[in-house]
Amino acid sequence: MYEIVTIVGVVQSLFGMVIFLTKRPTHTSFLFLSAWFAVIAIFLGSFLLPFEVVDYFKPGIFPMLFLLGPLLYFYVSSLTVEDFKPNFKHLFHLIPMAVISIHRSTTSVVPIMSASEDPLFIYNKVYYFLFVLSLIFYWFISLILILKFRKKIPLHFSNYTRNNSLTWLLFVLTFFLLFFMVDFVRQFIRIAWDIELASFSLLPLNLAAFVFIMIFFGINQSVIYRPMNRKLESDIQDENTESSEPKYNRSAIQEDEVKVLNEDIVTYLRNKKPYLNPDFNLDMMAADLEISRHKLSQLINTGQNKNFHRLINEYRIKEVKEKIVDPTYGHFSVLGIAFECGFNSKSAFNRIFKEETGLTPSEYKRTV
Repeated sequence: MYEIVTIVGVVQSLFGMVIFLTKRPTHTSFLFLSAWFAVIAIFLGSFLLPFEVVDYFKPGIFPMLFLLGPLLYFYVSSLTVEDFKPNFKHLFHLIPMAVISIHRSTTSVVPIMSASEDPLFIYNKVYYFLFVLSLIFYWFISLILILKFRKKIPLHFSNYTRNNSLTWLLFVLTFFLLFFMVDFVRQFIRIAWDIELASFSLLPLNLAAFVFIMIFFGINQSVIYRPMNRKLESDIQDENTESSEPKYNRSAIQEDEVKVLNEDIVTYLRNKKPYLNPDFNLDMMAADLEISRHKLSQLINTGQNKNFHRLINEYRIKEVKEKIVDPTYGHFSVLGIAFECGFNSKSAFNRIFKEETGLTPSEYKRTV
């Protein structure tokens, strides 16, 4: 049974790599997830070998496990950090793996899962302790990233969805902490103090389940922040460029611009009615108005005294109120009209409608 679960984990990891390396359109997050699957596949595959890896490759497989935390963190970052791009400073996350690989190459080693009282093998205990600390550290900072991102959703999106709220990723991190870490800590206790808490390891099962969850949810996770339009991006980077530029070519908003830009926003929303699209977001609005999304977000916050989410949903509520009294929509339920106006959930619509009108949708309908 142990061997079957391990094989399943390896096959799932390789399958996940193929899926995300070939997924289109490509995105940085897919590369990080594929690399994460590769580490899992190599680690689980080592359990199926008829020999110990350290007998032929002195550092062994263990140093690679120090990539699990950073790769998961990079994946979360590529989803939650606007315009995230790998850079030189991210290489510092590879230092623990490099140092341990070099050290294991220059000293006596045994398989990391071995427990021994020989002083030469005390490093195994140190390595594993550092590994557990690494996982806890990257779990924590990944969780912080997601929570910070969720606070910014109203600034960029008109609706909360499964993809942009990343609720599934919070679930995955919780699963990781409760099940994955428990087994690693149990293994550390066995290695450090030679205390066996269980006769079998749940590690292959946990890894196989973890990989399955990441594939299932990850394949349905769309890119949250689209790459900025090249023209707009260069405009932000060089404010003083006099060459052809978008309509509003300075990234800083001047006071005399606010009134004009606000009028353009109002005209755009009234005439184009882009809010009828439930997936409408700040990027779409910025592209239509030919203005950087950073500048647009600042304008909405300062000029309209509200965030993007509230602004768009105010227009949706106005549209709902107009359609409720429109005979053309007489055969629609209030909820049906709400969906026609860009809302994507009953609970969100009811909450926002009452915030805007002081009445529930059904109470409002009885007054008209």
